[in-house]
Amino acid sequence: MTTGFLLVEPATLAHVPDLAAFDMRACTPRVLAHREELMPRLIDLAALDWEGRRIATERWQEEPEVERPPAICAWIDSAVDADALAEHIARYLVGPGEDGQPVFWRYYDPRVLSLTLEVFDPTQLLALLGPVHEWCFAWAGHRWRIAGLGAEIVQPDDQPLGWPRPDQWPRINRSEIADRIRRRLPALSVDQAAQLPAALDQILCSAGGQDAMATDELVNDAVQRMRHAFLTE
Repeated sequence: MTTGFLLVEPATLAHVPDLAAFDMRACTPRVLAHREELMPRLIDLAALDWEGRRIATERWQEEPEVERPPAICAWIDSAVDADALAEHIARYLVGPGEDGQPVFWRYYDPRVLSLTLEVFDPTQLLALLGPVHEWCFAWAGHRWRIAGLGAEIVQPDDQPLGWPRPDQWPRINRSEIADRIRRRLPALSVDQAAQLPAALDQILCSAGGQDAMATDELVNDAVQRMRHAFLTE
């Protein structure tokens, strides 16, 4: 890998300590400038030397195989430079949640993005990607690619187009439960994994609202149903 950008999660950077020495560009919304150390970061592969690219490539190739929270959340091919891409990514980190109050949306995390892709319509997705030509991420043991338009000029007021609508938040907010279910499933083929977000979304939507005491029961039931579905394919 010699071009593009790696999007790194600082909270899990300890899992890939040899990336910590690389120069990174934080994707920081203005309202969170005082918490920049917690914001996702970009590594510009073109700016690394040969050894740096080798290390970055090896760590990226490991992501589908490891059972831990994502450290490298994406490889991104973009029409713009690191500063402009970081600004665009930051634009979608903070906005109104289900109740209208500001929330921090970790859409870049594959565990959230995989479910968001099932919820969003094509117009929303293209707005979210903005200047991205290609967004690749590791999830459920495989790599996935999303194609964008690579728009070089993204208007600052475009956020509403790529931000979840109020009626979509209940589905997107179930990503943590969806990940609990996924982690208890056996290794999936790429075809099975491709069906998983829709199946998870359907099961969780049919369950409706769940209180804390019912969550474990919901997860157990979903795991059994999905194991049976995949075994009988």
